[in-house]
Amino acid sequence: MPNSEEVKIYFDGVAREWDRIRQDYYGVEVINKALAAAGLHQAHQADLLIDVGCGTGFLSAGLAGYATRVVAIDDSPGMLVVAQENMISLGLHNVELKPGSVSNLPIEGGQAEAVFANMVLHHAPDPQVMVREMARVAKPGGRIVITDLDTHDKEWFKVEMADVWLGFSRDQMQAFMEGSGLTNFEFGWVGTQ
Repeated sequence: MPNSEEVKIYFDGVAREWDRIRQDYYGVEVINKALAAAGLHQAHQADLLIDVGCGTGFLSAGLAGYATRVVAIDDSPGMLVVAQENMISLGLHNVELKPGSVSNLPIEGGQAEAVFANMVLHHAPDPQVMVREMARVAKPGGRIVITDLDTHDKEWFKVEMADVWLGFSRDQMQAFMEGSGLTNFEFGWVGTQ
């Protein structure tokens, strides 16, 4: 099982190729489902949305049109460089990129209307801590939106994709949510594989 440093090294190494690699696993439908799950629409601009483990900024870019400010956090310097290039090329000026760990988000508590994590939880050293951190930075009544892998048995993901966990069952996700003091959760399907 990869440790946090190995995961970071992996993502630094694939940062320039990540947008191509991820297309085999998810596309724009993830953004649309995440926005719907957060109850966001362009008629109401959120003050702050947070993208945890933003990678190259794929989700952050999708959130930018729905918020005054998006804070995108990742611990991979390589991913943040590519994310910055992507934000510039898209002309997005309301996305702030920050280095930081999913276990200790560099944001004061109670700030965001919604906190997102797309395909990040299965890389977290401790998923419960990550969900707790996401809940900490959300405003009271805010939403936490996690899009991730359902439990599977493809051990090769640990080697090829630096996955720490082989997805999560609904019972595990519910336990993470309840353990973070969250209520009123919903589960749904997004992916194609």
